[in-house]
Parts: sequence; structure tokens; C-alpha cells
Amino acid sequence: MGKTKFEELAKRLAARSAELHAEREASPRLTLVRESIEDSTESSPTRLPDWSAHQPVDVSERAWKMHKIMVIANTHCWQIAVTHFLMTKGVPYLSDLTGPQLDDLLDRMYGYVDAAEVGACLEDALPVS
Repeated sequence: MGKTKFEELAKRLAARSAELHAEREASPRLTLVRESIEDSTESSPTRLPDWSAHQPVDVSERAWKMHKIMVIANTHCWQIAVTHFLMTKGVPYLSDLTGPQLDDLLDRMYGYVDAAEVGACLEDALPVS
């Protein structure tokens, strides 16, 4: 009797798997957010250099700010802080932030570093050590 239950379960599982596979093939092609947004002709976003083409590195003030933000985030494993900021501003990429927003994020990242260095924490939280 137990074998029959397992056989029935296996048949139901195989049928559901086939349904999901058919749905997946019938669904439209997924695209990245960036692919669906038309590129603006006004200015291109700051990008990493193509090392194979030996093109110059972007050393603009904006690129430096983005670099500093990512260095802080990667050094302290705070990438989620950058992600959260981008989500609150409704933009998918760091390069999509306006100048004042980029300045705000950099100031916040410096603030996080200062707070971590002095061991600041909420009163009811565990101390930063």
C-alpha cells in the first residue's frame, strides 16, 4: 500500500514538472532592466574600462566618487547599503544617480565608516567590536 502512494506521488510530481517546463518555454524572453531602457544620447554612464583595448580610465570627479563608494562598500562588506540606496532612489545602477544623490551616498558611506571606527551602535544592539 505504501508503494502505491509513492508511485502516485511520483506521477503527480512528473506531471507538475512537465507543466512547469511547458510554462517556462511559453513565457516571453526575460530581459534585464538595462536592456529595456533606451540609452540616452545626452551622456553615457561611467563604466569600467575595457582592459583589452587599453583605453584610458575615467578619472572624472564623478568616477572617483563612484570608485570611493565601491571601495568602502567592498572593504567593509556593505554592498547592501549601496543596493538599498539605489532602491530608495528608484535607479538600477550607481551610474544612474544624479550628482547630489551620488554626493549623499558618498557622505553616508563615510558616515558608516566613522560610526564603525568609533564603535557606535544602537543602545539595544550588540556593541560593534
